[in-house]
Amino acid sequence: MKRTSIGNSPKVLRSACEIHIVVDNSNLFIGSQNGQGINRQQDTSVRINVGNLIAIIEQNKNSKDIKTRLVGGSTPPRTSRIWNEWEKCNYTCLLGDRSILNKEVFLDDMLHSQIQNLILRNNSHQGSVQQRLVLITGDGNANDNRTSFPDIVNIALDYGWTVELWSWGTSMNKKFSDIQRRNPSKMQINYLDQYRSKITFKQKQQQQKVNNQLNSWFSPVSIFVLCLGIFLCFFLIYWWN
Repeated sequence: MKRTSIGNSPKVLRSACEIHIVVDNSNLFIGSQNGQGINRQQDTSVRINVGNLIAIIEQNKNSKDIKTRLVGGSTPPRTSRIWNEWEKCNYTCLLGDRSILNKEVFLDDMLHSQIQNLILRNNSHQGSVQQRLVLITGDGNANDNRTSFPDIVNIALDYGWTVELWSWGTSMNKKFSDIQRRNPSKMQINYLDQYRSKITFKQKQQQQKVNNQLNSWFSPVSIFVLCLGIFLCFFLIYWWN
């Protein structure tokens, strides 16, 4: 599989246009973990640094040209740190529930529908402004013969859009490479692997900070002060009665 190389600055399709960024958080998240553990197994401690990722994705783009910032994912929980991080960066979170088997339910379909609506409302063939889809996913599965991300990319290209795809190398479906080869001037593929050290971190590093904080709360001095406070409370209650 031939990969589009990327240097320190990602390749982008440069022209005056309106930009619509859509993120498949589940594919992004799992792709960051695949092959990072012992014996190339999945490392579930890997997390995404959302702020750094967005800085790279939106690099060389005029923020005024970005008309859509959308990220799709699944719960639980809706209050998870990751959704707060996306929202702080002005991304709208489209969240779906999981089944009792912990499987995502129609999340891809929701994202496909959102992108199709964007395409229909912003037809490059009919307007004077070029439209660009910036899609962060490598998911090319057939989705039980419903719409798929490769289908959506083809639709966008058919409607005169340009497409900028971002994916982890190991999680990118070959279908996207095939589409890019057929549309070399309209579609770019950028790989996230080069930026791994900037856009991922290990959860245990963050957990250690939490543990250190907890240890400071439960130090001998803190416990003594707590016990003293409890004793004084009981003493005052007894004295008052």
